[in-house]
Amino acid sequence: MQLKGTYSEIWQISYPIILGSLAHSINQLIDTAYLGHSSRVALEAITLAGIYYFVFVFIAGGLARGAQVIIARHSGENNLKKIGTALDHLVIIAGILSIFLMFFFGYASKYVLPLVIKSPEIQAAALDYIYMMNYAVLPVVLGFCFNGFYTGIGETKIITVATICMAITNIILGYILIFGKFGFPAMGIKGAGISTAIADTVMFLVYAFHSYFFHYIKKYAAFKFKTIQVETIWSIIKLSTPIILQNLIGIGSWWFFFLCVEKIGGQELAVSGILKSLFIFIGIPVWSFASTSNTIVSNIIGQNKIEEVVPALKKIIAFSVGISFCINLIIVLFPHQVLSVFTNDPKLIQDAIAPFYTLMIALIFFSSAMIMNFGITGTGATFIPTVFEICCCIGYVLYCYIFVYTKKSALYISWGCEVVYWTTLFVFTSIYWYSGLWRKYIKNVDTEENNN
Repeated sequence: MQLKGTYSEIWQISYPIILGSLAHSINQLIDTAYLGHSSRVALEAITLAGIYYFVFVFIAGGLARGAQVIIARHSGENNLKKIGTALDHLVIIAGILSIFLMFFFGYASKYVLPLVIKSPEIQAAALDYIYMMNYAVLPVVLGFCFNGFYTGIGETKIITVATICMAITNIILGYILIFGKFGFPAMGIKGAGISTAIADTVMFLVYAFHSYFFHYIKKYAAFKFKTIQVETIWSIIKLSTPIILQNLIGIGSWWFFFLCVEKIGGQELAVSGILKSLFIFIGIPVWSFASTSNTIVSNIIGQNKIEEVVPALKKIIAFSVGISFCINLIIVLFPHQVLSVFTNDPKLIQDAIAPFYTLMIALIFFSSAMIMNFGITGTGATFIPTVFEICCCIGYVLYCYIFVYTKKSALYISWGCEVVYWTTLFVFTSIYWYSGLWRKYIKNVDTEENNN
């Protein structure tokens, strides 16, 4: 598929990702909402355990994003064989990564979590969740691979189908296992881990069946595994490593923020957990358009139509800002109603209002900065966003240390770290694109240099 970056193409690629992401985010919304009506300790634990889990699982997300750039570039070149080769070797790397992650979560977590979580009750609850989610590491990682593949070739409707199936599974099983319905015991946070793990597995199975029955495997000559090409593995790792580092730094910094909040108090951590889920929900269109910008930029470069990159990027930003503004306006007008989804505690709802408005300021810059940042990744210059990430996170962590850890400021001040981060990223990415520097760092992502 060769793209032109028109409004129609942007929407055709983005809206299934948006719908799919809405369903995917329901996993976190369900866990937070159910546990918010179940147990305060469980609500606090799910906040820290969820971030801890994804700090490491998002290594696979970085690999998938790197492969997505490669796949989109070869899609622009209309080279189907190279797309299949990239997918095959992505799966090989992801499979090896899954083994390491399962050992880490299964054996190291009981030593790592007590070092950073002070409450024994929260530690125990977090471990219950991690141990259950460990069973889903392989399908989660392979799900990232399929997500990167389908987004890279611009066939994103299956992402919606897969994630809706996942969300429905988690809604039903979460209700049954967390609260103990239909004869099952009430398992609380452990039930949340089991239901989410099964739901993630369902999502992977939908991807796998679709790729087989709709002949994507045959079309792209994928899953042959006749020979392992070191050059191809190196190409994926080289392109993905900066993205992985970027993910680790970014999510690790976010985890640091929540660890600092935990030291202020359980009430503040519970409120911040609600705000985290709400932020993820509000940011769905932005993340979806950002993924689209990654694909479209790389695809256009693959066609050697460099002059069309910036106009396409501006159209994606216009979509992102417009839709985000509409969603944010609705939530600003009805904050109590939205927050009541996550908890029936009126004190938690009231305490979340002020920091929520701080978060809304950050979202003004988020809706365009994320698009420009992912667009840079689409050029193949994945090291540039990593440099930006390091600079932004230094400011983020310093702010957290001063205002959250040291001064134990009120939450509306503490959440100002998000304003610092997204404002800084907006400035860096704007300068990079509008100065024309991006033209100097367009990277070749060929995965079969020695086979042509």
